[in-house]
Amino acid sequence: MKRIVLLTALFTVLAAALYAQVPSNWDTNPPQDSASQKYAVGISAPSSSEQEALKNAMQNAVQQFASSIATRFQGRTDITVQSQGYASDIEDAYTVHMETSSFSTNVPVTGVKEQARKIEREGGRFVARVLAVMSAEDYNKAKQYVENEEAAYLAYRFFIQRGALQANLNQKPAGFDDYFSWLKNNCVIISMDDPNPAAMMEQMDQFIKKLYKNTVVFAQIINGRSARIIYNSGKYYDGILRALQNTGLFTIQRESTHLVLKPVRANVLADFRNAVSAMKDSARFVITGLEIIQTQSADTVNQGMIVINQFRTIASRQFNMQAVNYTIPSQFLSGYVDEDGIIRHAQNNQNAFPARYLIILRSQTKLERGIPEYNIPPMVSASCNFTLYDIVTGETLQSDTAQTLTGAFTLSNIEDRVVIGVSQNALRHLFNEKTQPGLLEIMCGVLEGL
Repeated sequence: MKRIVLLTALFTVLAAALYAQVPSNWDTNPPQDSASQKYAVGISAPSSSEQEALKNAMQNAVQQFASSIATRFQGRTDITVQSQGYASDIEDAYTVHMETSSFSTNVPVTGVKEQARKIEREGGRFVARVLAVMSAEDYNKAKQYVENEEAAYLAYRFFIQRGALQANLNQKPAGFDDYFSWLKNNCVIISMDDPNPAAMMEQMDQFIKKLYKNTVVFAQIINGRSARIIYNSGKYYDGILRALQNTGLFTIQRESTHLVLKPVRANVLADFRNAVSAMKDSARFVITGLEIIQTQSADTVNQGMIVINQFRTIASRQFNMQAVNYTIPSQFLSGYVDEDGIIRHAQNNQNAFPARYLIILRSQTKLERGIPEYNIPPMVSASCNFTLYDIVTGETLQSDTAQTLTGAFTLSNIEDRVVIGVSQNALRHLFNEKTQPGLLEIMCGVLEGL
């Protein structure tokens, strides 16, 4: 019992000491903000109870903090303070609904404390005045939230306008309560912890565009730092992270899809520039593979270059990519495609490898002999699948399988020539636009994202 009395007395002394630091005229002459604390005096409207008056006064103080936080939108912002209720003390966490001329968001405001109160009774109703204090740390946290939310909103609009994202400009991202949550879940964010961030970020622009030429990049400020934002983290995050790690120039702090880079030593800009310059050309590829035809006699014939040549032509015309020569050792293409061996060979000879991408095609045909007694003629089906290996990021992308089917034909016993001819024609038709799924469509799905 004595212990409880002692603790109560101690609390009373501490509270009295705290209030003693507040001047008696704080409601007309509030304390000045300091480096560590922010102050606001909230005044309630006439209320039916002291409790309601105190709650309204505190919300008024929080609204003043929120108005100060949202100075970048001043004159065009509506702010509504929401709280979950009122118990024996004033809450220290509030949700502030902020409506600007461009977007709306809910800002969490935490750490708001009551430091003094005055309650007057006027005509049977109560008017409360509350001196509220908020730490500079909590204030800056809320301010940064608003700045990040605006940056995310601008990025969201930018990606829609550039056609990278299909969404409604006038609605929040589906499935997310705010824009910044959408940004963190859908975009790669890269910022630099460096004394000279502007020059480093300019070089980062070159790095990103050389790494993935089709990326859409947006420059903004995130968490107080200049940042580059790339839409579609699902497609680009792993490759960007691997490529940055492979430079050996940065320690990388990862928070979700946000990468904060810190150079491993001073004056790393020149090394970064050289690393970007030395990156393999993303417009060049090496192509290899096999075409296997199943004959009438159930043997297989290793054909040559029908699909490979068409692939080269389409890649050049439609994707502005160039096939370059590089000899793949024959043991990896001896009767079947040793895909792992080919990729391993490229990895072990990176300096000599003349392109960014290695493409491995596996094309084949299959003969269905038909059933003459039921008037079912023979048919040949052709299929092709390709693997793309990125020597810069270490990524391996597998395509779907393209398929086509010939019309009916008559078998011949003359050296399988009819079957081979029909099979060759089926391989050529893998690129026909009417073929579903066709190799051209599959190429678009893989190559357009590079």
